[in-house]
Amino acid sequence: MLFAKNCNIVKEAAEILISCGENYQKMKQSADCLYEVFSSITGIDMNNLGVGDIHLPSGKAISPSGAAHCLLEMKRTAIFLRGIKQAIDSTVSNGNTLVRILYAGCGPYATLITPLLHYYSADKIRVTFLDINSESLIAAEKLLKELELGEYAEGFVLADAAVYKVDQPYDIVISETMQAGLKKEPQVAIMQNLIPQCKPDTIFIPEQITIDVYLRKRGIWDGDQLLEEGGEINHLCKLFSVNKISLDCSKYRKVVTLPQTFNKPYDLLLYTTIKVFGNEVLGLNDCSLNMPIRYVELRDNCPKSIEFWYNQSNKPKIESKNLDYIA
Repeated sequence: MLFAKNCNIVKEAAEILISCGENYQKMKQSADCLYEVFSSITGIDMNNLGVGDIHLPSGKAISPSGAAHCLLEMKRTAIFLRGIKQAIDSTVSNGNTLVRILYAGCGPYATLITPLLHYYSADKIRVTFLDINSESLIAAEKLLKELELGEYAEGFVLADAAVYKVDQPYDIVISETMQAGLKKEPQVAIMQNLIPQCKPDTIFIPEQITIDVYLRKRGIWDGDQLLEEGGEINHLCKLFSVNKISLDCSKYRKVVTLPQTFNKPYDLLLYTTIKVFGNEVLGLNDCSLNMPIRYVELRDNCPKSIEFWYNQSNKPKIESKNLDYIA
């Protein structure tokens, strides 16, 4: 009885997330329902954030609780599910009788594929679940078994996706292992490792991650009196994009020239835009991955130009240096 109820909840929640458009109330209710089912089956919830993080040469792999918490970011979950379903449907429409998927960094819920499996028969979809955290991998296997989705699994692999050797051709590879500004987590390293090992027509999810530079005007105050409204936003330039044909991080470097005359103060911000697949895009403030990063406050004696680059290390992040200053 409980099994049937859980399966129906997952199916209904997935269908609402796919079809509800911008109805945030429905998104939240559906994401909450998935979380309740998944956490009750696996025993993993969001109450131990940070406990079990694994620090790798390519960045931080978040804990099972941290990965579980991601499900509750409703629009993030909805847009990824919609994009992945489109990718699967596109692959099927191209004549593939069996779609093989590698899910790298699946976490305890395999959030971005588990809710979609009921749309397809098990002889059409095979998923390899990969994670560096054994607790997450065990939980994902338990979840699929309890929901009677185990036949969709081609394997459960305990490995670091940034160095994993692909042993078969995949049609779709999913890896959402990132934060805003591509900091801390190994998204770039995983893409650099997996994409060259795949077929030219393999779809990688997300398709593209773009970092842009903006200026946001701050309000000017005299004590508690507002002298000038803030909020005006100006796009300066694209810093770089990460996708299948742009994986060389030595090219994630750019000198940004600031306007020579503008009313200060301004904040220089980095925006992260994620193209999941097709027209499914996460943009400014849609979720934690798209929160603007305030890089520097520009006041008097501000630089004429700033050089930015991506520091790919065990703590990846975008770094910068001021090149010269306005006289």
